Amino acid sequence: MIGLFRASSTHKPVARAIHKFNQSSTAKWVPLNKSFITLTKIILRAASERLNLAQVAVTLRCVTHQGYRHLLLVNDERDLQVAAVGQVEEFIISSQDTIAAPFANFKADTTFSLPLDFKLPQGNGQRLGYLIAQCRPQGAIKRDQLLKDLALVADEIVRTIGRYQTRYRAIHVYGDQSFWIGNSKALRQLDQRMDLLAKGNMPVLVRADKGTGKVIAARSLHCLGRPELAPFIESDCSEWEAGNAASILQSLHSFANGGTLFLRNLDALSSSDFHCLHEFWRSASKAEFDGSYSLKLILSVSRTHGVLGAAQSHWLAQHAQELHLPGLSERREDIRDLTQFFIQEFALGEAFDLTEEAWCLLEAAPWPGHVEQLKELIKKLVLVADGTLVSATELRALLGQH
Repeated sequence: MIGLFRASSTHKPVARAIHKFNQSSTAKWVPLNKSFITLTKIILRAASERLNLAQVAVTLRCVTHQGYRHLLLVNDERDLQVAAVGQVEEFIISSQDTIAAPFANFKADTTFSLPLDFKLPQGNGQRLGYLIAQCRPQGAIKRDQLLKDLALVADEIVRTIGRYQTRYRAIHVYGDQSFWIGNSKALRQLDQRMDLLAKGNMPVLVRADKGTGKVIAARSLHCLGRPELAPFIESDCSEWEAGNAASILQSLHSFANGGTLFLRNLDALSSSDFHCLHEFWRSASKAEFDGSYSLKLILSVSRTHGVLGAAQSHWLAQHAQELHLPGLSERREDIRDLTQFFIQEFALGEAFDLTEEAWCLLEAAPWPGHVEQLKELIKKLVLVADGTLVSATELRALLGQH
């Protein structure tokens, strides 16, 4: 369902994109494509080296759908639509590149197995598969510590799967390409922080600059913390008619009850309108939807250091938890993945690569405009690229460097 509210005198829209999930739109599976397999191998190989393991692998429960292998995120025994897709199979990704059976050399007395459980917003877990690790022969094994370390590896794989679910949902539910790309330390820490924030009912204040993914963060918090049928409503405070905040908030609440209300550009509200928001939240936070879920409120400011009044800052410090989004300069590990994604998106089949010198130049750039700036650069690069390799000289001209 798409809803659009309009203020009576200015006719500015104050709410956009009311997304109400249903069984057909929820991301029930994600494709096990080349990028997913590559990323999983990177995680497994890093764990194998760090923990001094002979081998580590994951088994994943999959189906083949429309010619592609997909990872199931629901219980197919309870969902006829998924059960009808095809035969469930086990797919194995290993830290080793070998044509032999992945578990041919595993020894039971030095092998450890941990479940990979994907937790749904309703609290029910879904068993996706297992993480299996083989210790080196004659190696000293500290069992308890190794199990703790392997649990962190399993958690990282499950978080990666969650990010791929967000990607699928962005494309098929929201109709756009808004999702985070990469596996940098900053993104992994952000995943962990959002998991914690999604579990509570306190408002979340997103502090970030344009181009860092505030909408993605809000959608992810919604998906992590609300059931499938809950609506997600986004509204821009800078488009509200001054003095009309109370009635606007009540209208938005009538649609978002039990779901998420995302209010952007909070720093655009006057002191009196912010007071209306304060009073609104006092009552909305106590109202339950279907006896279980109350409204989830997510707020954002126009930039990381957006100016708020003393009263607003004091109220937010007491009643909201902050979420800071990393800029592209904090995610330099993701620049290659992002660049390759944008090249595939804009090159229309004429894909190209960069020389190593050009890659280094790209990764060292300051990026004040964050991912949006990188995206615009690749659009220009697609138009001027001549050949299969882009040199540092060509790239430097677009970056305005000499």
